[in-house]
Amino acid sequence: MKRFSKENIDITNGDIKSTLIALSTPLIISMALQTAFNIIDAIFIGRLSADALAAISITFPVIFFIIAIGIGTGIGVTSLIARYIGKNQIIDARQTATHGLILTAIISIASTALGLYYIEQIFTLMGAEPAIISLAKSYMTIIIYGFTIIFTVFILNSILHGEGDTVTPMKALVISVSLNIILDPILIFGYWIIPPLGIEGAAIATVISRSFGLLLILHHFLKKRSKVTPVIRGFNYQPKIIKNILKVGIPSSLSQISMSITFFILTSFVAKFGTSAIAAFGAANRLQTIGILPSIAVATAVITIVGQNAGQKKYNRIETTVKTAIKLLITFMIPTTLILITFRNQLMTIFTNDKAVISIGSEFLKIVPLELIFIPISMIIASAFQGVGKGTPQLVLRMTRLFVFCIPIAYYLAFIKSMGLTGIWWSFVIAAALASIISLAWFKTGSWKKETKI
Repeated sequence: MKRFSKENIDITNGDIKSTLIALSTPLIISMALQTAFNIIDAIFIGRLSADALAAISITFPVIFFIIAIGIGTGIGVTSLIARYIGKNQIIDARQTATHGLILTAIISIASTALGLYYIEQIFTLMGAEPAIISLAKSYMTIIIYGFTIIFTVFILNSILHGEGDTVTPMKALVISVSLNIILDPILIFGYWIIPPLGIEGAAIATVISRSFGLLLILHHFLKKRSKVTPVIRGFNYQPKIIKNILKVGIPSSLSQISMSITFFILTSFVAKFGTSAIAAFGAANRLQTIGILPSIAVATAVITIVGQNAGQKKYNRIETTVKTAIKLLITFMIPTTLILITFRNQLMTIFTNDKAVISIGSEFLKIVPLELIFIPISMIIASAFQGVGKGTPQLVLRMTRLFVFCIPIAYYLAFIKSMGLTGIWWSFVIAAALASIISLAWFKTGSWKKETKI
């Protein structure tokens, strides 16, 4: 772990490619483990029935919707802390950490209350069958009670990312996923004195596992191993800090929410083709998510690098960082895309033996992974804007890709041109390609160089 240690990374002066790799590698591992959380649940639940697999598939956009707010707040915190560190204003960075935790507490309480109240109505709106709604509600209710734990982990990780520590969050996820692998089969199928809990067992395993990960991160802060330890005794409420967090956080949250709404709408499109289609969409999308992980990881590292360099007004270094990140990712994404397409049938059998589900999921993986070649461009450029404290461009780019391109194209191809599910799958690729062109044009205007005051 030592070669990934933050002490070995010079974010504002070191070699850019080496810095990107050093920060991104633990993030890629962390996100792979994060995805493993979902995939492990899907594998074990898929052994219960196709209905059970469909049930957790429809929970994905709902969970993503609620958690999106916490993710956005975390991005705002990461950006602001990185810029304060770049300016060597450590006290302000610590105050930002505390303000972020307070915002997270408010979000956690509100999300839990709203989630519990509206969950059944949301699943009904998605057009799922009553049996699937019942299973999904059982799973989701337990997950919602664990939102406070999940949100707290997010914000603490964001604080660490802002200072350039991506190793500690990775260690916490290793513990969480390892425990989840052990608990999942025990709680789902039963063992010794523990009765089989089915889909609820998977949810309980996830919450317990997350709790242990949180304890490890809290231990890191309590031992004062972070230079951006949240202030408690010397806390000073500053509206400008909340404003600066939200300036990036709100657009980021709305951007994440737009992803959830898109999947909500696309899932409703897919639902018109039956339960097998829903199950296949959920399972195949989890595999697709694995392919996107490197882009998300490098984009997260870009926020930190750009933020700290923006604090020192090193704009040429920021520009080089963006170009280097895009080249690295596209080089990596081409073989990743080929692997997903080539081994699509084998990958789908990980989740289920249902031939209909495998067939539909296989077609998804034959087409949708092509978007992986285009996604890095818009994602890295959006993160660069976030790093300098500008949250709106990322929201505009995401909304354009999803609502101007993806959803209309999906509907047109699937139902107007009668291409069915194939049309929905192609909408992902076309939208990603068009969004990448717009992103490049926007970045070249140089509008990101205008300093955002903090």
